[in-house]
Amino acid sequence: METKLNQIKGLGPKTIYKLRQANIWSTYDLILHVPKSYKDFSISNPSELKHESRVTLHALVTSPLMNNPYGKVFSTTFDIKVFDQVIKVIIFNRKYLSKQIKEGQMIIVQGVYHLYRQQLLATEIKLNVDDNQSIQPLYKIKDVSDYVISKAIASIFQDEKVQIFEIIPEEFIKRYKLVSRVEAYRNLHMPKSFSDIEQAVRRLKYEEAFFLELKVVSDQSIFIKRKPKTYDINYIKSFIQTIPYELTFDQKQAVNDIYRDFKKDHAMFRLIQGDVGSGKTVVALIAIMAVVSMHEQAVFMAPTNLLANQQYETYKKLAPKLNIGLLTQKTPNKTQMIKDIKSHQYDLIIGTHALIEDYVEFSNLGLVVIDEQHKFGVDTRNQLIDKSHSKDVLYLTATPIPRTLAMMTFGQQNVSLIKEKPQQKAPIDTQYVTKDKLSVIFNHIHKEIKLNHHVYVVVPAITSDKVDDNIESVYELLTHKLDIDIYMIHGQMKKQQQEDTMQKFKDKPSVLLATTMIEVGIDIPTATTMVIFSAEFFGLSQLHQLRGRVGRSGLASTCYLVSEKSDIDRLELLSRIDDGFELANYDLKIRGPGDFLGKDQSGYLKFHFLDIMQDQKIINIAQKDVLNLLKQKDFKTNYKYKYLNRYIKETIKI
Repeated sequence: METKLNQIKGLGPKTIYKLRQANIWSTYDLILHVPKSYKDFSISNPSELKHESRVTLHALVTSPLMNNPYGKVFSTTFDIKVFDQVIKVIIFNRKYLSKQIKEGQMIIVQGVYHLYRQQLLATEIKLNVDDNQSIQPLYKIKDVSDYVISKAIASIFQDEKVQIFEIIPEEFIKRYKLVSRVEAYRNLHMPKSFSDIEQAVRRLKYEEAFFLELKVVSDQSIFIKRKPKTYDINYIKSFIQTIPYELTFDQKQAVNDIYRDFKKDHAMFRLIQGDVGSGKTVVALIAIMAVVSMHEQAVFMAPTNLLANQQYETYKKLAPKLNIGLLTQKTPNKTQMIKDIKSHQYDLIIGTHALIEDYVEFSNLGLVVIDEQHKFGVDTRNQLIDKSHSKDVLYLTATPIPRTLAMMTFGQQNVSLIKEKPQQKAPIDTQYVTKDKLSVIFNHIHKEIKLNHHVYVVVPAITSDKVDDNIESVYELLTHKLDIDIYMIHGQMKKQQQEDTMQKFKDKPSVLLATTMIEVGIDIPTATTMVIFSAEFFGLSQLHQLRGRVGRSGLASTCYLVSEKSDIDRLELLSRIDDGFELANYDLKIRGPGDFLGKDQSGYLKFHFLDIMQDQKIINIAQKDVLNLLKQKDFKTNYKYKYLNRYIKETIKI
């Protein structure tokens, strides 16, 4: 049972209003609103009263308070008696204290002691000396004092006005010597020592890791049983021999991971993670050929029409004998094509969001491939996966998700990493340039166009008040400085217009001015120059993705990062580092997980206690515990897991 705030001692209407503004509506909300930090008011011993030492004194006020103005600054002075000596206290800009502190009153005062002047330069004064908490929680709720919050929470625990159920199974609490859930929150709000806080945080870090892994497992397919897939290995080997280059070691490893997944008795849930130009789509095509050898269909969903069209062209070249269909919103004769998909006239269907429509039915869908999965919402992905009888899914991403994040989201055994790049991928010269040096870039563009090469220019926005470099302003600049064909593409253009523009750009050496819609999948072998305006607006991983659009056929290539901001250190990382995964780790520290996983997935990665970079060991332990627990045959019926099962049913919905 949760108690309403108006039933807690010491909380009046104004305070309750302020708490509600902080999204605190009940006693349970208040308990979960943990302190942001703490102040240590542990009383100092006489031996600690040394020159320039920081001390906390429980003292008697022995003189009236005097306010002394010095221009805009006020100092308040008074005497205290402690350890049989009189010390003068000085504190600045606390004029109101003269109304709160009277001669003869006991206070706790904290500050720096000056031995020779017998003075204490105070920083904190605590009036509630009857409060025996030497460690004071700081909640930082606007217009509500920490003392009021502490008193209210003490009242909640004393009167048992909130029930905090233990969700973590007792076996794990005993194994790791964790404090109970109620004790953890009590220790956070009313700590007797900093050790109490450490034990509470240790417990709640594990709890957050445990809940995280419950969420991760709920998104996986390990509980979807199916018969092992019996693909034709000779059919696959024959296809691999037709690929015009030899697979890299990492590609072969990824293919073997997929083979092993197919042989298991539950659905595949695998992420193929590869830097730009590493050959992920070839690995996906081999997986597709495996299910085709079993007379099943495969589907490949791309985030945009441009990428779907390009993937269609790529796969038609690599597998000319495969029956491949392209389904987008612009597909001609769509009605007939939908009939053909249902009657298995196509082995592989490539498309966009159109694939999830109810009217699109498959004959025998055995594999779902989703490109750049973080660009789709969870519901969108699941709608497509639900059309598959086996629920086998392969995610592809060129976004270099840090290993920590990938393992957390997909599990230890479900990530295939392709770091090795094919030989034809050229190193890219990355340069940081300020706007007063743009002539260097324009000269370079002229030279590359004369060599029959293509040039990309990227801006962060179509129009924006926050950024000077938008489509319109940069187009005007380019047309003024370059006597070259300049094409423009952005998300507000109609799909057909985008496709027509891309085709014109491909057909002749020219410049393409675009937003970040070209960051993934666009593959023009003769593209050798990437210019990114207002580079400070992009994450490192996004910049790395954009520069990966050039140098794809062995031609020497250049990426210019144009910025006027004091962002040199971050941008120069790109000049030194060509490894997208190393850059991703920097991005994770700076920008958080949203850029990698998308908003709907990164929401459950916001923690009070867990640090996804520092607490990987805890996360790994929790992951193993969750998997072992959920595999128990009696897990859902065992009474000792009552509250955990309720949590799963109401929150996780496995």
